[in-house]
Amino acid sequence: MKSHRNAPQSLPRRLAVVAGLALLSLAGTASAGETVIRTAHGDVAALDAPKPGSVAAAKAAQAAPFATARQRAAVKPLIWETRGEAASPAALKALDAPTGPAASAPGGGAPAFNNYLARQHFPQVWNKLDALDARQGAAPVSALGGEKDGAHYAYTRFPGNYYTSQWKASPWNKIGKLYFNTPGGGSSYCTAQVSSGTNVLTTAAHCVYSFGSGWNSNFVFVPAERYGEAPYGRFGWSTARVPTNWISQGTRRWDVAVIKLTGEQTTGIPVINYVGWLGRAWNQPYSLYTYSHGYASNLSTQYTNICAGQTYDAPSEGTNVVVQGCDMTYGASGGAWLINYTPNSNAGNQVNSVVSGPHIGAFGTAWVGARFNDDNIVALCTAIGC
Repeated sequence: MKSHRNAPQSLPRRLAVVAGLALLSLAGTASAGETVIRTAHGDVAALDAPKPGSVAAAKAAQAAPFATARQRAAVKPLIWETRGEAASPAALKALDAPTGPAASAPGGGAPAFNNYLARQHFPQVWNKLDALDARQGAAPVSALGGEKDGAHYAYTRFPGNYYTSQWKASPWNKIGKLYFNTPGGGSSYCTAQVSSGTNVLTTAAHCVYSFGSGWNSNFVFVPAERYGEAPYGRFGWSTARVPTNWISQGTRRWDVAVIKLTGEQTTGIPVINYVGWLGRAWNQPYSLYTYSHGYASNLSTQYTNICAGQTYDAPSEGTNVVVQGCDMTYGASGGAWLINYTPNSNAGNQVNSVVSGPHIGAFGTAWVGARFNDDNIVALCTAIGC
């Protein structure tokens, strides 16, 4: 059994949670590397990557062929499972009651020579993208829509890192594709983003732990992936965290995860030296103007799209879940919902939620994310060291 700070205990494949109790009831045999980390804001399940050079690491490398653009192009997006949380009267009363004081953490930029550094390290990729940019056509048509629930807020949708001027700059270069193997052995991808100066990603918990099945594995992150290319390289992982409540309940309010990355797979350089990191915000109001990002397969797997609009709470989704109008679907899971959106700047651009899945009864017209608060993102960051 591995040891961590904050009194870890072994974690079985499935957690049995006794309602109203502060302690978890643990039984069964833990999978290798699994632990529970207790924090002041809640319990967090942890999984460590196989140690480099071990037999397990060698098997993992063979099971995760994400090295080339062709291999990554063959990977299908993770399909959503429609999961909701019935709202109780107590939950409805709590909707507008903040978990704690509103707070945020700033983002940060890579060194000023980051793009020069990446071009020197990955010259073939940059040459391909330069040639693509030279013949790039007009941008895809933007969308204007509105959903049919809650406050009836409209949204607009437009391309993200499709543009040459954007994929090399903040905040778009910090968002990328997260590849992994599912418990059944298949390959899939989600959206994720660098959200800490300690090389930590935020994404959705269902991209890290498949509810009812177990941990995903062999995570590989490609920041700013565009047309299958990896302009800033590929990054493996050292450890991952999800709320234990995600494992036991699988409801939207817990659908948040963090992953600590290792250095780039060929250069060993940390991801923040190439792209920097986004800020984070938590315990914020439910209604904020938000820009949500994702590699949505119903639009294009080759670049991100962005939905911009007001978020709101919905009784059908329960506490600590925010809703936004958007027509993106599979592949966008885990993508950042940014508040204080500030293009071409390392200021603002705070991740306030991540894509979880469709709003109940509104597939393809509205989606939801866990409202970042003390119980999810703060507990996770405490456990991993954001």
